[in-house]
Amino acid sequence: MPQEFGFTPQLSTTHQLLRVVEHINEGKNSNLATAAIFLDIAKAFDKVWIEGLIHKLISYKFPQYIIEIIQSDLKNRHFTVLVKNSDSTPRELQAGVPQGGILVHIIFVLFMNDIPQVRHIVLSLYADDTAILSQGKTPDKTIVPLRNYLKNLAAWLVRWKVKLNVDKTVAILINKKLTTGQM
Repeated sequence: MPQEFGFTPQLSTTHQLLRVVEHINEGKNSNLATAAIFLDIAKAFDKVWIEGLIHKLISYKFPQYIIEIIQSDLKNRHFTVLVKNSDSTPRELQAGVPQGGILVHIIFVLFMNDIPQVRHIVLSLYADDTAILSQGKTPDKTIVPLRNYLKNLAAWLVRWKVKLNVDKTVAILINKKLTTGQM
């Protein structure tokens, strides 16, 4: 995914931030308004839906042996809770990838790989943070495509059981007069 800089060699948050700032500046120089929404995926690595990931790997036509390796790494993991020196019954984990594992970052990118993409909407992804940008000649012509995109994104988030951290989600509008505000 060319918009993902989180786990790509020689690309960092600085590169992604620069890409977003350049897009905004190009809009300003072209006398365009820019609307941006900055999203944070809540507990991204802990909430990767394992069955959904396996489905995606199959649809990406990964070789069966790779799918089985990933599946064996993610399935049949259990947890218990210790309260006052007493363990709970083991429960199977239905979601999440083991933090610190070799495949964690690759698995997360594969899980996010089919995030909706449409013309005239710029996506910038860095691990579990996403910037969504739209530009237009007027604020309305900027915001409407972004709102339409968000409807598609909302359906994708529900389908793949991805939750956003609403407290860390921000929307801004930068128009030709350099005013900003909530959308």
